[in-house]
Amino acid sequence: MLHILLLILKIIGIVLLVILGVLLLGIVCALFVPVRYRIEAVRREGEEEPPMRVRVKVTWLLHLINILFRFDGELFLRVRILIFTILRMPKKERRHKKAEKGEEKKSKRDYKKEEPDIGESQESRAKEPEITQTIPEEENAGPAEFEKQEESKEQVEAEEWEETGDAKEKTGLTDKLRAILTILQRLIEKIRGFFENIEYTINRFCDKIRSVSETIEYYREVVEGEPFKRSFALCKDELLAVVKSLKPRKFEATLIVGMEDPASTGEILAICGMLYPIIGGHVDVRGDFEKKRLEGQVLIVGKLRMFTFLRTAFRIYFNKDIRKLYKLLKRRQ
Repeated sequence: MLHILLLILKIIGIVLLVILGVLLLGIVCALFVPVRYRIEAVRREGEEEPPMRVRVKVTWLLHLINILFRFDGELFLRVRILIFTILRMPKKERRHKKAEKGEEKKSKRDYKKEEPDIGESQESRAKEPEITQTIPEEENAGPAEFEKQEESKEQVEAEEWEETGDAKEKTGLTDKLRAILTILQRLIEKIRGFFENIEYTINRFCDKIRSVSETIEYYREVVEGEPFKRSFALCKDELLAVVKSLKPRKFEATLIVGMEDPASTGEILAICGMLYPIIGGHVDVRGDFEKKRLEGQVLIVGKLRMFTFLRTAFRIYFNKDIRKLYKLLKRRQ
């Protein structure tokens, strides 16, 4: 019984070790196996040829992952893992043709099934709802009673007007005086509020100037400190290392340039001559002084490693000077 239990534990341990080894191998491959890329661009002038042809190919781990991008008048993209195509744009034409045939058959069947019903439409038009309107009868009132009511209303209004006229004359002067006093009070309050707003704005502006000057002085001291200098030197070195890793292994370009004015063509060649110490071994520029054209081809081949970016991020994140500088900058905020 104990022997069987030990055997089971041994098998489980072997399986776990195999899984752990596969994971470690995958991590090592992801970090150290480079991603290789190849970019080709060709331009030829002609009626039958497209103005520009671009081909980009990205591979990883002996073409385990293969990405192909091509543009020669039409866009083409394919992503493949081993022999399985994960993404393809555009899709194959056969599928499109089958789908079009199926849609044509369905449209024919639907057209046969649908028949217009003329008789029903005529019957529905013939049947229209009848609308009847009922007008209520109005009751006629006597003219004599109406005249009496109007006369009594006029008498009552005249009496009320006579009673309230004297009161309105007395209260009119007091209301006017009160209105003048309220207007003057509001005007004084507005003037006082205006001057208070001016004083508040000036004080606020002075406080802002004071805070800005203090902030500038604080950041100046931080920039002049040793942590900033050491952090800047570290970031500069790591950035140069990343740029160096991104530099293509092979870069070749052959260009033929021609302008309408031969003098412009000569100026372009002169500029390329000044840049010869930088691009002389990789770029070949030729001039065409007879006609206007721009032709050539470019080839870029390189590789990228994930370990380079991970190392840079690790060094920057765990650096003591950068952490201290981050705290100093965050403290002021």
